[in-house]
Amino acid sequence: VSWSYTYTRPGYIKKQHQSVPKDWWTEDVSDLDIDLFRCIITAVRSTYIPPPQLIGEALHVYACRWLPDTTKSRPLHSSGSQTEESREKCRRILEAIVSMIPSDRGSVSIGFLLKLLSIANYLGASPVTKTELIRKAGLQFEEATLNDMLFPSQLPTDQHFYDIDLVAAVLESYLVLWRRQSPLPTDNGHMVRSIRKIGKLIDSYLQVVARDVNMPISKLVSLAEALPDVAREDHDGLYKAINIYLKEHPDVSKADKKRMCRMLDCQKLSPEVRAHAVKNERLPLRTVVQVLFFDQESGSRSTTHKPESITRARQAPIEAEAKEECDKKVQHEVTKSSSRVTETSEREIQKRMEAKMVRGDSEKGKERKGETNSTAKMMEPKQVFQRRSSR
Repeated sequence: VSWSYTYTRPGYIKKQHQSVPKDWWTEDVSDLDIDLFRCIITAVRSTYIPPPQLIGEALHVYACRWLPDTTKSRPLHSSGSQTEESREKCRRILEAIVSMIPSDRGSVSIGFLLKLLSIANYLGASPVTKTELIRKAGLQFEEATLNDMLFPSQLPTDQHFYDIDLVAAVLESYLVLWRRQSPLPTDNGHMVRSIRKIGKLIDSYLQVVARDVNMPISKLVSLAEALPDVAREDHDGLYKAINIYLKEHPDVSKADKKRMCRMLDCQKLSPEVRAHAVKNERLPLRTVVQVLFFDQESGSRSTTHKPESITRARQAPIEAEAKEECDKKVQHEVTKSSSRVTETSEREIQKRMEAKMVRGDSEKGKERKGETNSTAKMMEPKQVFQRRSSR
């Protein structure tokens, strides 16, 4: 069977593909009226054969075919460019496309959802349609790139170019879902990675919109402060956005400068950014002083920890040797003192024995004398007289 179909998608070369692409029919049905197109999509979805991504591709092709492109520049809001009748027709097509988007996540890209939201702002679609697009975009906001968010403002009253309110609305929807998934998102590694990816994306977006000379500082600060603290692992990107805004808006008041720089956490700035901030004349003096303080504090910490570790490593063997030498001296003194005690005790024992011997001899002499005296006392006077007379 030879299929006849229209397929003008960029990057597709028909000669290099022998098989028919799965979405071969999407461009053909895009020429139909919105009511017929809705009937075909409903019939195709009822078979449950095509995947949700294929239905989403058909919706994308149809939207590119019938809806205005709001990505290039701000559309003209004059009666000559587009009549109210054509705007009403586009609104009806937009609302029909939004109602046919499959509920499966990833059936359409985040870029397509943001594009539909920008078109909805331009056409003045119903709040229900805008709310549904914001909710769906919030579910897939983690997949967005910087180019997906660069839409011009569609309100004629806005003097600034970029539609920062669109990004703020989608970010708020994402944060509601992010906080709802876990009461303590800091304990969930996946949640932390997700919010930090969004943080880098928002800081990159702020750096772009900060170049808009008509961008109000209130909108920039509001979007920057919408992120929780855990979303920024460092504040380098936020500092760049603030620096760009101050450079492009030299007439900013001191109060507004302080308001912007109050968002910065000087402890989360890298050494390179701190070195740049110290020399930045556009920053308030208070911010420069804070950067200098934390820069010197971090430098003093790094210098004090390293010498302490080096000296401790060097002093460790010296202290061990000194301790060993001290132990030897103590042991020697103990041995010496014990020997002295032993010698002293031996001398005292010898002296005590000699004293006992002397005492014994003296006691014996006394006993002998006592015996003589006692014998003399025991003799009668006559005997004593006779002994003397005989002599």
